[in-house]
This record gives sequence, C-alpha cells and structure tokens, in this order.
Amino acid sequence: MVTCRIILGGDLPDLAGRRRDIHRRLPAPTSIRDALEALGIPHGEIGRILLDGAAASLADLVGDGSRVEAWPAVPADLADPRFLCDLHLGKLVRLLRFCGFDTLWEPGLREAALARLAVRDRRTVLSRHRALLKRSAIGSSLLIRSNRPDAQLAEVLQRFRLAGRIRRPGRCATCNGTLVATAKADVPAPIPPRTAAWLDEYWVCAGCGQVFWEGTHVQRLRDRVARIVAAIG
Repeated sequence: MVTCRIILGGDLPDLAGRRRDIHRRLPAPTSIRDALEALGIPHGEIGRILLDGAAASLADLVGDGSRVEAWPAVPADLADPRFLCDLHLGKLVRLLRFCGFDTLWEPGLREAALARLAVRDRRTVLSRHRALLKRSAIGSSLLIRSNRPDAQLAEVLQRFRLAGRIRRPGRCATCNGTLVATAKADVPAPIPPRTAAWLDEYWVCAGCGQVFWEGTHVQRLRDRVARIVAAIG
C-alpha cells in the first residue's frame, strides 16, 4: 500500500469537491498521470508538476510518502488549430467554423472511434466528457467547463491563444468545408433578388456547394465574436 499527498494548484478540474490538498492510498506505486486522472483530471489539463519538490513528468512514479504538486496547463500557441468536438458541443462547432477553424463534429461516433480519429488527423479534442480526454491515445485536448457556447469559445480562444487568428470568411457551418470567393455571375445557386440587388461578395463551399454571403445575420455573429474576444483581452 502506498500513501501519498496530492496538492492541486490553480483551477485544476478535480472531481473531489474542489479539494486542493488530498491524501490518497494507492495499492502500489503508480504514475503521476494515473494518480491525477483517478481524481478526474484529464492529462491534457495538467501543466507543471513537482514530485517531492523537484520537477517531474506525468510518467514519474508516486511512491510511499510522496508529495505531488500539480498546476493547470497554461495558455499556449497551437501551431495547427484543427479540432474534433464531441456530440455535446454542436453550437461551439458552428462558432469555431465561423471563426475559420477546421473543426470536425461526428456526434454518432463512440469514444474509442473519436480517439482514433483524433490521432489519425492529429486534431485537438474538445470535450465536456472527462473519460474521453483521459484516453491514453489522445494528445492535445481541452476539457470544456462551461455549458454556454460563447463561454466555450472563449475557453478555446484563450487556452490556445487563437483570438488573433480568427479569419474571414471562416468555414462552412454545415460541413466544415473551405469557402471560395465566387463572382456573383458564377454563383451556382439562385441568389434572392433583394440580396443580389445590393451585394456583390459571395462564397461557395468547396465541400457541399452551399452559398454564403455577409448579411445581417453574419454581422450579428461577427459582433458576438468581437465581444467574446474583447472579454478575454
């Protein structure tokens, strides 16, 4: 039997009633990763770690009498912002695509299939489900805390420092396809006459062929995103 002490810093999302200083009894020496994930903290949420006062990694073993200190992962640039969202995040998916981020959403896939897809496509997994993010195959990930889409987008933008990488016109909200600027005369689908009378800029999805233009709905979304960005500084 191994007895250890785990001290959680910052806002690590534990399942232990927000306790910060936890005494644990383990059946045998185990990795720091396993000890922390047993508290409900996915490995992607863990940043700096100390083991008995010295810098440590998730693979280091916790022994009898060990003291583990852990802090949350800090905001960091994401070189290739490509996301995979679980079934609970459909509204966040549309916001991320609107901001121009490559975002897959496969609500019919089970956890194991989602993990395989994330590994195959090298995508960052966004989820509110801790069990999915604790799967060993998943690398880059973020546990979404809020159940409100605007706050969820703020979490993603802040964690991966993406506020400055939002782009126009974004991606297709329906299929995640890229949008191609298209002359009015070449738009493949009929344009409502009232829209065609005053607007000359159009985009066509390279994936599903849907036609997009910047009407009042798009401007409202753009203002909404601007408020989210301003709120996170």
